[in-house]
Amino acid sequence: MLVGYLQNRFSLPELHRRALSITPCSSLSATTWQYRAYSSTAEPQGTKRYAIIGGGFAGAATAHYLAATASVVRPVTIHLYDIAGLGSGGSGAAGGLLHPFSPKGKVLWQGQQAFETALELIALAEDGAQQLSQQTGTAAEQFVWRQDILRPAADAKQAVGFEALQIHPICNSASAQAISGKQAHVLLPGLNEAALPSPAAGASDSTVAALLIRGGLVLHPYKYLRAVWQQCQAQLAELGNGSEACLRLQQVPSLTQLEEQHGPYDAVVVAAGAAAATLPEVGGSLPLRLCQGYGLELVPKLNAKDGPSVTEKPSMMTVTTSHHQNTNIHANFQHIESDQQATGSDTTSAESIEAMTDTADHADSFPTGAPSLVGATYMGVQGGQQISVGATKQFGVTPEQALQECGRRVTQPGELAQAESLLRPKAEALWSPASAWKVAQVRTGVRALPQNTVDGAVPLAGQLPSTPTDKQWYIVGGLGARGLVYHAWLGKLVAQAVVEGSDACLPTQLRRWKLPDQIKIL
Repeated sequence: MLVGYLQNRFSLPELHRRALSITPCSSLSATTWQYRAYSSTAEPQGTKRYAIIGGGFAGAATAHYLAATASVVRPVTIHLYDIAGLGSGGSGAAGGLLHPFSPKGKVLWQGQQAFETALELIALAEDGAQQLSQQTGTAAEQFVWRQDILRPAADAKQAVGFEALQIHPICNSASAQAISGKQAHVLLPGLNEAALPSPAAGASDSTVAALLIRGGLVLHPYKYLRAVWQQCQAQLAELGNGSEACLRLQQVPSLTQLEEQHGPYDAVVVAAGAAAATLPEVGGSLPLRLCQGYGLELVPKLNAKDGPSVTEKPSMMTVTTSHHQNTNIHANFQHIESDQQATGSDTTSAESIEAMTDTADHADSFPTGAPSLVGATYMGVQGGQQISVGATKQFGVTPEQALQECGRRVTQPGELAQAESLLRPKAEALWSPASAWKVAQVRTGVRALPQNTVDGAVPLAGQLPSTPTDKQWYIVGGLGARGLVYHAWLGKLVAQAVVEGSDACLPTQLRRWKLPDQIKIL
C-alpha cells in the first residue's frame, strides 16, 4: 500500500504558497553536467530520495504517488528531470482525449481500473488548482472538459462490429453504444456525410454507423500536467519537514552519472517516453516503435487575433538555458501517414439525442454539448473555442531524434504549411465547419508505441535489467496513444514497486518485455 495516501491530501496553506512554483531548481544548461555532489546535510535524516526522468503523463503521475508515501515522520524528496520541462515530449503533443475503449468498442486491457484511477488523479488536480486559485486570488484555469466522444465507423465492417457490441458501462463512469448515422448527425451538427460509411441499399435510418462514448474527457495536456505537479509540490510542502518536489531542467546522460552527481537515490524511475533509450542503461532493451506526429490547434477565425494563419504561442515552460540543437527529423523521412487513434464508446437515449438542437453555422464556436471525434483523425474539443486535431504518423525516428524534439517549437513556414496541408483536409472531412476555423498552433511530438500482443497494446514497466544490486532503477513506458488512460494507474503501481523494493507487484503483462520469448506478438 501507499503509506499515508489518504492522510496526506493537501490543503495549500498560505505558509507554503511559494512551494507551488514550478520554477526550475537549476538554470544550468541542459547539456552540461556540472553540479555539486549530493550532501546528506541538506535534507532531514531519513529522507527518502526519488528521481524521475521525464515530465510527461507517466512521470508526473509517478511523482504524485511517490509524494503520497510521505508523512510527517517520513520526509520525501522528489527530483523530476526533463530537458525542457513538463509536457515537452509526446505527452504535451497529445490530443487530450480520455476514455477506456479500443477502436472496436471493447474495454481496453485493465481499462476499467486504469480509467477510474485516471479520473481520481484528474479530480485531485482540479481540486488543487481550485484551492490554489482561492489562495492566490486568481481565476482557476480550466483544463478538463467532460463530454461525449463520437467514433464514426471507418467502414461497413466496423459498423457491423459496433452493432454486435453489448453496452459497456464502466462503474457508471463511462459506456459505449452503437448509434445510427441519423443520431450521429443530430448529436454533431455539421458532421460530414462522408465521415460515416455509406448505407447499403435499402438500409433504414436506424442502421448503425458510429459508436458513442459517454463519460469521456478532453484535457489540455500541459495545463493538466502543471496542475498535477503543483499538487505534488503542495502536498509535500504542507508536511513542513523538509519534504519537497523539485523540477530540474536538464538532460540526464546516464543513470550512473545521475547517482554519482546527485545520489544516492532510494529509487530512480525512467519515464522518458521515446527518449528513454538515450540512457545507456536502457539502450535497446525496450520493444518499442517510435512515431513522430503533428497536431493542429484550431480556433474560430472570427475570434482569432490578427496575424499569420499559424501563430505559435510560447510554452510557459520554455527553456532558455538549453543549447542542444533540434535537428529537423522530418527531412530524413519521406512518408507521413494519417495516424489512427484508439478510442471507445458510450450510451445515449433516443430522447436525449432528439433533444439536441441543430445550428446553422459553427464558424465561431463548436456546437454546445456536441461530442469530440476520434478515429483515423481525432478532434478534441476544448470549451467550444479550441479544437485539437491530429495526428500524422511517421515511423523510423531514433531515440536521439526524439530527445531533440522535446520542447521544439514548430516555426518554419514550410513545416507549418506541411502539417496544415496534411491535417486540415481530414478535419474538414469529419466536420465541415472546420474549413472556417484558423490554425493557431502546430504541435509535434514523438510517441513510444508498444508491441501489439494478445492483450492488446500493453505498456511496459518494471525494474531495469541493468540495475546494480544496491540500486532501484525502474522504467515505465510504451504508453503510445493511450497515455492518458494508463498514466495514473501505472504511476501508482510503479510507486508501489518502489516502496516494496520489487517489481513483483506489477502485472506480468507489464513485465513481459524483460522476457521476449514470452511475448506473443500479433
